[in-house]
Amino acid sequence: MRARGGWALVDVIIGGVILAIGLATVVSIAERSLAMQQRAERETVAATLLDGLLSDVLATGVVEWETTRTPEGAFDPPFDAWAWTLDIDAQGLGDPYKVAATVKDPNGGEYRVETLIAPRPDGAPEVQRAPEVPLDRQSRYDEE
Repeated sequence: MRARGGWALVDVIIGGVILAIGLATVVSIAERSLAMQQRAERETVAATLLDGLLSDVLATGVVEWETTRTPEGAFDPPFDAWAWTLDIDAQGLGDPYKVAATVKDPNGGEYRVETLIAPRPDGAPEVQRAPEVPLDRQSRYDEE
């Protein structure tokens, strides 16, 4: 009977080692998953900020933006820790401008998008982009 007791101890030790390896693997996968989720969140925020910045350039007009605004800055809260730069280069007479927007996250990551934006024609009327009737979003939620 004593010999079996020794083998039981070996079985418990081997089981403990296998359990420890499995637990270490699960913790490692969880850490990688969390890091990937945080990276995806930063990339989503960067894409949204880049889209907003380029939409503002498009709405303002590339020539007007270049002459009336600074080429770099920080976003409004809650994204005031994020910085942006905008490079606008004229390609040639009648060609669209090359616009490169860069967003830097608080961790030092950098996201860049390049596109072409045509200037507004001379004498083109200013387009009213606000809705004629203000939207009442709160009433939509109250109806439900």
